[in-house]
Amino acid sequence: MKPLFDSGLELVVESDFIYFPLLFDPDIEKEIQTVFHSGENTGQSNEPESKTVIKLEEKYFIKGFRLDALVKNYDVIDPYSYQTMKNECFRRYQLMREVDGMIVDGTLRTILFQVMPHFIKKNKGLKRKKLSDEEILDLVGQKIDIPESYFQEAKTFTDIAPLKEILKNIGNQTGTLELPENGLTSGRKLQDWFRSAVHAKVLADEVERITKSLQVRQQFSRIKPEHIATLLYIADAGALEIDGFGFIRKNADRKEYHVYKHSGDYVLKDYYGRNYLFPDCRVAVSTYMPSKPFVMEKYKHPFLLEYKSGQEICLKHFNPTDEMTTQRIIDTLEEGLTALRYGYDHRRRNGYHSLDKLWVHIPTIDFDDYLI
Repeated sequence: MKPLFDSGLELVVESDFIYFPLLFDPDIEKEIQTVFHSGENTGQSNEPESKTVIKLEEKYFIKGFRLDALVKNYDVIDPYSYQTMKNECFRRYQLMREVDGMIVDGTLRTILFQVMPHFIKKNKGLKRKKLSDEEILDLVGQKIDIPESYFQEAKTFTDIAPLKEILKNIGNQTGTLELPENGLTSGRKLQDWFRSAVHAKVLADEVERITKSLQVRQQFSRIKPEHIATLLYIADAGALEIDGFGFIRKNADRKEYHVYKHSGDYVLKDYYGRNYLFPDCRVAVSTYMPSKPFVMEKYKHPFLLEYKSGQEICLKHFNPTDEMTTQRIIDTLEEGLTALRYGYDHRRRNGYHSLDKLWVHIPTIDFDDYLI
């Protein structure tokens, strides 16, 4: 980000205003001298805000803008630079990606700790073992490669002292701004003050979120660092896939996820007993609104009306409920998978399309490329 004030520039701070060096030609100098001799609209006045031009150390400076107004409105004056400074501030206190809210997202935790264990292989043998949250996080850590940066971030995440210090420093001073001292100053010093002032404004604006972050981090104070690293990675990525089961965040504000399970390759028979090998696809359900299971990829099947992505699977006697519970997510996925793999009746040719071509020509989707 380009500095707002040149480091080598000599400036003046006077009663909340910043004054810039006045560079002028002989005509302007003559006009300034006339004004100063008359005492009008210059440093001769007793009203600070009326000083258009001031003189210090035989140099003239002209009034610019209010420093507090610059800080308060900088997000509008230069949105890009303001966002850069805001990100810089957030990185300093590990508040960059609003991960605190995601890590306690109820929908995400439901998918991770209740839905996922139903679909993934957790132990050897036929007996199904119920895993604790910690064991699930251990399993995830074994299955995926979590970057080292998240383990480092986990250490910072559990250190709540900086957040407490932020809230302590802000205290009841939210919205106030300590201005630099009056007099000559350098552009470098003013730039440093400005950066600190913007950071203070950002933190003041973020008091509520910082308070919530502190509460969240206190909840996780006794969790193993490696488990926190795993949660941070999942919350940040918004997606995970293990053993053919996965989910992907579609809308963070609405806490909407698409939860899916791979179908794997499977074979269907046509009316004449010929086999058709169907490729793997992802059968999914949305956690945001009631819906039938749908196929995420561009896919064709007798139970899909067209050959495109995001199509709902044709299911009879299936009525989505308003409440998307753990069991409802599981049931919806299993209904969709069962329909694709076993729902087609080659004798009745049920569905939108038939695997084999009918004698009566009806425009339909062709499955000859799946014939084996």
